[in-house]
Amino acid sequence: MHGWGVTEALASLPDGVVLLFALLTQLADAWFVFGGLALLYLLADGRLASEPRRAGATLIALAICALAATVAFKTAFGVHRPAGAGTATAPAWLPALLDPVYASIATGDGFGFPSGHATSSSVVYGGLALALDRLWTRRKRLLAAGGIVAVVALSRLVIGVHHLPDVLAGVVAGSVVLLVVWQVADGRADRAFLAAAAIGIVALGAAAIFAPNHPDEALKAGIAVGGGVGAAVAWRRIGGEYPSLPVRIALPATLVLGAAWGGIYAGGFPLPAAVGGSALVVGAIVALPWAVVRR
Repeated sequence: MHGWGVTEALASLPDGVVLLFALLTQLADAWFVFGGLALLYLLADGRLASEPRRAGATLIALAICALAATVAFKTAFGVHRPAGAGTATAPAWLPALLDPVYASIATGDGFGFPSGHATSSSVVYGGLALALDRLWTRRKRLLAAGGIVAVVALSRLVIGVHHLPDVLAGVVAGSVVLLVVWQVADGRADRAFLAAAAIGIVALGAAAIFAPNHPDEALKAGIAVGGGVGAAVAWRRIGGEYPSLPVRIALPATLVLGAAWGGIYAGGFPLPAAVGGSALVVGAIVALPWAVVRR
């Protein structure tokens, strides 16, 4: 049995528990990660990190690395998800108006091994534990990160979109990606962005070779390449330790740029447009503190 029966055993949990975990799984969803890290980059101050802008930029780069690595791993292995992962029946007590929302957050499509959410949460929350060097102690940060990763991994099993080996492999893959990129970057955000672009190129090749009939995978890889290159150029030219932005600027900017990136991610654009659009959006986020200071 591929999943050792764990996913099947969890299928009998009450609807309310499944809904709770469908919400918790969003902690590693692309929209939440990108929007949250963009906002952190713009708002973070010395209470969180000794160099908040560099830390925030590095975290955005790590999230892009996670996206690219997930594409590379998933297309190379080509393992399908559990039966029924693409469908979900909303609880009877949930308003019918919310049925499409529930279906969106409680289902999964594409390849299943390793879990992208487990990979992403390991990279992003592990990266937060390493980068936010003025928040709590490193031990507390690592424990908190481990707790979130465990919750995200469990959520993928509870909503039935992965088997246990998928999430375990995702945690291992994400941890390896985090440690390698962290060492390669060596405190430099531009190196982290270039690492993201490099992994994106590998992912693009993997998608072309192993999954030519799954254009969405190539699109995600292209988004990673564009985001990595655009942000690396922006950081090298105008990145630095500028003051954090006021909420009245940071929040609308994150909403606008986040929506633009989300549209690219979900919009099915041609690959060149996705690469260019991602480069512009992520580069704009990186450059925004400089632009506000120059105003």
